[in-house]
Amino acid sequence: MSNEKTIDISNFVSTAADQGTVVAGLPLPSFSHIGVEPISGACGCIITGADLTRPLEPAVLGEVMKAFEHFLVIVFRDQALSPEQHKAFSRCFGELTELPQAPTYDGHLDMQEVRREAYEEKNVVPSFEHFHTDSPFLPRPPLCVVMRALAVPRFGGDTAFSNAYLVYEDLSAGMQKLLDGLQVVYSGKDIWAKNAKLDKDKRLRLREEHSFTEAELENIHPAVRRHPVTGRKALYATTAYFKRFVDWSEEESRALLGYLQGLAQRAEYQCRVRWQPDTVLVWDNRFLLHRGVHDFKNERRHLVRTTIIGERPI
Repeated sequence: MSNEKTIDISNFVSTAADQGTVVAGLPLPSFSHIGVEPISGACGCIITGADLTRPLEPAVLGEVMKAFEHFLVIVFRDQALSPEQHKAFSRCFGELTELPQAPTYDGHLDMQEVRREAYEEKNVVPSFEHFHTDSPFLPRPPLCVVMRALAVPRFGGDTAFSNAYLVYEDLSAGMQKLLDGLQVVYSGKDIWAKNAKLDKDKRLRLREEHSFTEAELENIHPAVRRHPVTGRKALYATTAYFKRFVDWSEEESRALLGYLQGLAQRAEYQCRVRWQPDTVLVWDNRFLLHRGVHDFKNERRHLVRTTIIGERPI
């Protein structure tokens, strides 16, 4: 009996250029208005033929969205955007949202920054050097992130991604059944208190004030998340902000989470993007895990981003 899993992709991709070519776990779609070069067989592509400094033509935008849905992370080079142009492109994906914990950029409450100065010897956010999804503690975690590079190291400082669809789809039927019935408690309530206890040079850069309520900082979400249109399933259990599985002890939860976290490290699920000045990345925060690669020293890395609010995980 075949062990292959059947995925309904009727609403997920339009056409397949070659039914024998599979990228990111699905038949490769065709594109006629933009150039699309896959980064790896697991996820990610580089898009050419789109100028993000101005509104995209409907046909071009449609194919950009098709590439985003398929590859989960899309890359644009040489896009010198102003903050307002950055926001305008971001709104193609949905409504911009603030984050309670992330430092804002240059007075824009709806933009965040990720920064490491050249004099800083280590990553200022070491807890995020593992594959993770952003802000899963929110009632409606981000749908995607639109990030642009302002300053990058000459070498290193890439961002790596891992396809959570593929992680789930390669699990045994028994493990899938177990995870399908689990829920996760994610919480961001205590990050400021924990941060205050650290030595000053080891503290995270956190936003000092926000308008989020206590209830918004802790929520329960499924350990396996389904795409709201296609129903395709992906693992949604990662270390950042993780407290425990519902009805499991912390010790039991950490043991299973450690195994699952290890799966995302497998190279066959990943792609890696090298930053260049004015590179723009858009990644699907629901079904893709990411991490910064802090393999650089004495160099500055400064990225700015917008965050698009997502649906409540199902």
